[in-house]
Amino acid sequence: MGNQYLLGIDVGTSGSTGVIVDRKLNTVVSESTEHDVLTPNPGWVEHDADEMWWADVVHLSSRLLERSGLDPADIAGVGISALHAAMVPVDRSGDPLRPAILYGVDTRTTDEIELLNERIGTERIYGVCGNALTFQSVGPKILWYKRNEPERFEQTDQILDATGYIVSRLTGTYTMDNAIAGYFHPLFDPTALEWNDEMIDALGITKDLLPETQWSTEIAGHVTPDAAAATGLTAGTPVIVGTGDAIASLVSVGAVDDGDSIFMYGTTGVIFTTLDEERRPEGLWSFPHCLEGKYTAAGGMATSGAIVNWFKDEFAFEERQLEDDTRSAYELLDEQAAAIDPGSDGLLLLPYFSGERTPITDESARGTITGLTLSHTKGHVYRAILEGVGYGFRHHLEAMREEGVPVDRVRAIGGGAQSPLWREIVSDITGTTQEYVAKSEGAPLGGAYLAGIGTQTIGSVEDLRGEVTVSNKTEPDPEANETYDDYYAVYRNLYPSMKNSMHQLATLSSEQ
Repeated sequence: MGNQYLLGIDVGTSGSTGVIVDRKLNTVVSESTEHDVLTPNPGWVEHDADEMWWADVVHLSSRLLERSGLDPADIAGVGISALHAAMVPVDRSGDPLRPAILYGVDTRTTDEIELLNERIGTERIYGVCGNALTFQSVGPKILWYKRNEPERFEQTDQILDATGYIVSRLTGTYTMDNAIAGYFHPLFDPTALEWNDEMIDALGITKDLLPETQWSTEIAGHVTPDAAAATGLTAGTPVIVGTGDAIASLVSVGAVDDGDSIFMYGTTGVIFTTLDEERRPEGLWSFPHCLEGKYTAAGGMATSGAIVNWFKDEFAFEERQLEDDTRSAYELLDEQAAAIDPGSDGLLLLPYFSGERTPITDESARGTITGLTLSHTKGHVYRAILEGVGYGFRHHLEAMREEGVPVDRVRAIGGGAQSPLWREIVSDITGTTQEYVAKSEGAPLGGAYLAGIGTQTIGSVEDLRGEVTVSNKTEPDPEANETYDDYYAVYRNLYPSMKNSMHQLATLSSEQ
């Protein structure tokens, strides 16, 4: 019986993952691959849309079909999710005119943010899009492109996000879902669900550069013969509009009711909450959900898992030498950190290793390790990293609740969430119970679910919710939480007291 399976692929910052599921949402096969980021200048973070995004999709599609043994005609639909929100301009042939500029980790748009704030006014910007302009905003990135690369800009036919670019390669059509469009502030009105003419004029661009926005589950088009030849899929297979990776991750663990939230332990740390009505929390992000009639509020750290990976690569030579099929270097580091008491014996880390996004929004913030003594070990520093990210989650949690955003049920997702120690540290710091769905493939599973809804292969979000099984609950330890309260107070005081010195160091390093 054909058309019984769904393909979901997620393209992330440092790698991509794909999954095939059946109609009961059981995983048949999954596959991952890695790619790098491009940093051609300080503060610039880019991807090659063809060599990274499209190449990953071609590789994963082919491998998943090969490993599953399925007839490609058995795939009922394809759902793509990707890092959001990136910006890639394409010409009339659909070819990229430059490397894609990534989300808030790319901090080149200081001048453009200032210019737009002066030209339009911060109150008017917030009134239209419900967000202040930050490095996460795509509008200033488009303006940067227009101001700094005018010859390329003149050749631009469409400005796409990562998901939209991949969908265009699969189907030949240009689309964007409403959730991702919400990151294109100040250009998108999340209440009216349309591009705002006033903001488009303020940027000096035209509306025809921006694709039509739709809901993620709508059919964007069908796999073209060329895309079929590249991926192994059958020409004519439906492809949905798709969405961003964090939103797809919300869906993958069934966090689709009001107040359902995720802590995403990824390259960057993110907290997302599903809402039944639009809210505009100051200092955070707000935009439509990928599901019609729902909204989200969110915030994100610039680095979290990236710091863990950095420490492993730079300082864990012994652990990398000892890892094998039974224990990874991360697990060996976890063993050392688990032997240390909460608070890392007076060691505290600010996780601002690439500036910081919300809630402080400061490109010149810098990471710090404070309280070092000769008694501290590698394990202390590693635990301090895990705790520093935990303090960042708590900062976001408090900012949301202060703005009236409900954060009721929290599910832990992402590669870092596989660490029981890290989940326990974060629960102890935040005082929050986390539900862990061990069998979830994350964003690619969410993409497959959405494709199932769009192609009517599965019934509804209710079907999705019923298929999610919580495998573990991490409860906060009251005694550890009390200890962390004292350390968190120090954490919150450190940034204001060190801000000027951080900025001076950022200036000095940029001048060298």
